[in-house]
Amino acid sequence: MNLQTLFLSTILLPLVVAGKILAQETPPLPERPKTITSSVTLVSQKEPGEQLIVNGVFYSRDGKTPAPGVLLYVYQTDATGVYNSDDGSWQRPRINGWFRTDKDGRYEIRTIKPGSYPRGRNPAHIHLVIVPDNGAARWLDDFLFEGDPFLSPAGRERPSRDGRFSYVMKIRKGKDGLLHCERDIILDTR
Repeated sequence: MNLQTLFLSTILLPLVVAGKILAQETPPLPERPKTITSSVTLVSQKEPGEQLIVNGVFYSRDGKTPAPGVLLYVYQTDATGVYNSDDGSWQRPRINGWFRTDKDGRYEIRTIKPGSYPRGRNPAHIHLVIVPDNGAARWLDDFLFEGDPFLSPAGRERPSRDGRFSYVMKIRKGKDGLLHCERDIILDTR
C-alpha cells in the first residue's frame, strides 16, 4: 500500500461518510513517561530538518487566567512528511512526546519543522491532543505555519486576525539560528 492510499484509508475515509463529517478518534497514545515537564524535546539535534521551538501559554476559558497542569501529547511527521518510515501510519508516529503546562500555563516544544504529506496538499502541521484527568482525550487545533503554500485563504488570514491565539503561527528565525513560533491557547471546557 502506498502512502497516499494509506492516508486516504486511515485519515479521510473515517472523517466523511455520506457527506457528513464524523468525529475521529485520537491516535493510540503511547505510555506516559514517569516525569512530564512543561518543556518537551521531540528530536535530537541530528534529526534532518529545520530545528523549531514552539512556546506559549494555555489559558482557562476566560482567556486571562493561566491553566496550570494541562496534560498534552504531541506528534508530527518528519521533515519529509512521513510519520514513520515502516508503514507511514499516523497511529505510530516516530516523532512524539508529552508535556504538562507549568504553574503559569506555559509550555515549550523543541522539534523540527514538519513536512507536508508526500504528494499531498495538506499544510505541514503538528498534532496536539489534550488528555484530561477525567475525560476522553481529544484533539485541539493543529499547529500550522504562516507562509505554508497549502494553507487555505482563510488560514492565511488567521495570524493577523487571531494574533497570538492563531493556530496558524508566525514563524521567525531567532538569533540562535533556530525557527521560533508562539501560540497561546484558550481551553474550551464545554
